[in-house]
Amino acid sequence: MDTILGLIDDIYEAAAHPEHWPAALKNLADSTGSIDATMGGQTAAQVPLLVTVRTDPVMVRSYAEHYHRRNAMQLALHTTPVGRPVVDAMVVDAESFRASEFYNEWCVPQNYLHGAALNLATSQGWRATLMVSGRNEYDQDALKLFGAVTPHLIRAFQLNQVLHETRSLGMGAFAALEYLDRGALLVGANGIIRTANGMADLIMAAGDGLTLKDGRLSCADPRETAQLSRLIAQTVRGMVSRDEGILQISRSEGRSPLSVQCLPFPTSNWWPGFTQQLAMIFVTDPDARMEQTVERMRQRYGLTPAEARLAWEIVRGGGRKSAADKRGISVATARSQLTSIFDKTGVRRQSELVRLLLDD
Repeated sequence: MDTILGLIDDIYEAAAHPEHWPAALKNLADSTGSIDATMGGQTAAQVPLLVTVRTDPVMVRSYAEHYHRRNAMQLALHTTPVGRPVVDAMVVDAESFRASEFYNEWCVPQNYLHGAALNLATSQGWRATLMVSGRNEYDQDALKLFGAVTPHLIRAFQLNQVLHETRSLGMGAFAALEYLDRGALLVGANGIIRTANGMADLIMAAGDGLTLKDGRLSCADPRETAQLSRLIAQTVRGMVSRDEGILQISRSEGRSPLSVQCLPFPTSNWWPGFTQQLAMIFVTDPDARMEQTVERMRQRYGLTPAEARLAWEIVRGGGRKSAADKRGISVATARSQLTSIFDKTGVRRQSELVRLLLDD
């Protein structure tokens, strides 16, 4: 019983952490008196995945490339139901099997003279199979042990699949945020950042207004840091609505403040008291967004870089003279550039230019 319980512990450790399968397979091999235990994903013709503990990697490669299609036992497993452990004598003719190329050239050199196997899952011609191999025939005790852990092996494989799919969906969803023109971060209840998209990394790396300190978001103004921390804490507890979770983060002189919006990140509760508490944070840099808009406008209307920068300053407010001062040019130069901008865009007033940029 202790042997079975130890095996089950190893199996569920591998269910949560797939990299632990080699340790679980080694324990299974030892417990069944086998030399090795192998888990693979395969069809009748190919075997792209094999997890094995003691088999020589050269032999593993030769099996995948040549002997797999000549293994009578794996062909027999195609008609064996999921969850039914079998030994070689149950599914193949012993005499013809021992006369085969696979047995004599691959099994015998490794002392893999007998085997037992189990299909963990099947899907559209594919099988997830676990096999143990060794010198001795498998008796009823070994088959009974194999059967005792079978439901747990199948469940562990299913948990691996769910874990992989969940991670893939999460990564795919967050990868889509890379296409946003704003920063996006996922933050835990303790304020530690779990992940961030590229735009968020750029904003924090700039170190103007919002930075990363000890894994947490920090502002240049300590009061704003305290406000942001409170907002995140309230958000993960579901105490902030969509319209409430917005904060302005000041930056250096001449730059627009960052706009930070916190939203509760939807999670599922599978056990009372263990709900994952997270907040999704969106960071908008108005200057960066306007720069992107102006760049698109420059390409669309053929503006020069100087004209595009003047247009940006006009949109930011203050009129032509203020824009000229910020650009370090004379009012006459600004007037000339503005006339050229009007001609290229087809507008006639600064208000129309602002509207055109904002609409774009």
